[in-house]
Amino acid sequence: MARFITRHHEYRSLFPCEFYLRSEHFLAAVTSSDAEFSLGITIGKNIGKAHQRNKLKRRIKAFMRSNEQLLPDGFKLNLIARVGAAQLSWPSLCEQLHQIIQSLKDRSLK
Repeated sequence: MARFITRHHEYRSLFPCEFYLRSEHFLAAVTSSDAEFSLGITIGKNIGKAHQRNKLKRRIKAFMRSNEQLLPDGFKLNLIARVGAAQLSWPSLCEQLHQIIQSLKDRSLK
């Protein structure tokens, strides 16, 4: 089960990260961990107004909850939204997040 990072000190433990994964509208800072998969979501004010940022956070969390079986244990991931992420349709958002998770799984197998 994925755990969502919510506390400031938990976010600080993510940096410096070990490597980055990129998609068109997201940047993922990844750190290895001995615990279960953890996800932090960072959405800056350049993404849009508060209701747009909150909607994007809800959509990302919904995707992660519905695809928990794909998430590899042993990683902390900070998902950073880039400009334009709030305007993504649901299928394209899922495609980009799936791409990041697949890259993470491929990297964990090496």
